[in-house]
Amino acid sequence: MKSLKVSLVDDFELVMAGPKRRERLLIRSIDYSRYFLSQFLFSNLGLMHLVAPYLPKKIETDFLVHPNFQALIGEMYRSCSQDVPEFSIPVGGFGFGSFPETTLKKVVIAYSGGKDSMWNLWWAQEKYGKDNVLAVHISGLNPGQGTTEYYYVRKQSQEFGFDLRIIDLLNSSRNGGYGVMRSRDMFLTGLLVPLALDFGASRIITEGRIGNSQTPFTGQAESFRFFNGLLKDLSIPVKVAWRYRKSMYTVKDLFVHRPSWLPLVCNCFTGASHWKSFHRRYWANLAPTFTLYESQCGSCVKCRTINLGRLLYDPAFSTVSRDDARTFLLNTARWIYRNRVRVADMIQGSFLKEFERACRLFGLDPNRLLK
Repeated sequence: MKSLKVSLVDDFELVMAGPKRRERLLIRSIDYSRYFLSQFLFSNLGLMHLVAPYLPKKIETDFLVHPNFQALIGEMYRSCSQDVPEFSIPVGGFGFGSFPETTLKKVVIAYSGGKDSMWNLWWAQEKYGKDNVLAVHISGLNPGQGTTEYYYVRKQSQEFGFDLRIIDLLNSSRNGGYGVMRSRDMFLTGLLVPLALDFGASRIITEGRIGNSQTPFTGQAESFRFFNGLLKDLSIPVKVAWRYRKSMYTVKDLFVHRPSWLPLVCNCFTGASHWKSFHRRYWANLAPTFTLYESQCGSCVKCRTINLGRLLYDPAFSTVSRDDARTFLLNTARWIYRNRVRVADMIQGSFLKEFERACRLFGLDPNRLLK
């Protein structure tokens, strides 16, 4: 694509005439931190998020884009083996003023309501104390899950009693699917920086980064090191940190330390309610005692990870009949066979290791099942 133009029509509203339709990002929260740094991070990282699916050769804006953030966008292009784009932007300066002091004793959690952000929240509460931890959810960042995530995040906060802020984002960008990770996680954590400053926290904790160069740009640890360098260059006293724990063992930790949290986990990949209902009926007929959590479809990789954990780590799940446990494992073996390549990054390692252990516990031969 040759060129795309992005306009800042209000302090917190970006509009782009995309190839197929008008695309828009708008923060609707009236209590969002409204000073120059907030608008700057929203516009510069929102620009990155809007152009990420297209990687146009030329980017035109009617607002200032800091040279450091032009460099960040250029790094995103390079990660996709594309040439750095040409920028056509207004000329001007940046004056952020001074920032409030932050402390290492407070943290902000990028919170989705899924098992990994739950695990980060539990860990942070243990390390820093409950009153020094703020969870922030961006409603609308993942459009296919927005309503569901919003419902469960609020319900979790009410039932478990943790401090929660919600940023209401209208998001009609076409940035989605696995490729959304080119830009999403930096857009997300960038929007949390002003709230971290307001809270006095020097760290934003997000889900674990990995070093694989095949992973989209903002899924890589090296990319976030670059991002933290940009924040430091601008004298912003906040950095993004990440914690990594293998998938099955986050579930195990939560069953050990916060078992009451998991029934409200929001991890399911099946967004459409009619498909979720279809899958729930399927499992109710197939394995009646293998009951699902209310947010689950039971069939996606996220639900299978949680339910494998329930089978292994949750004492309350002992009510499942042996036949239904074996049915779940046999069904999952067939699912692995069909989807092994598509979800390889999510099942390699701890999932397959614990699946094999579960098979042996219930009298099944994993080597034969996974041939």
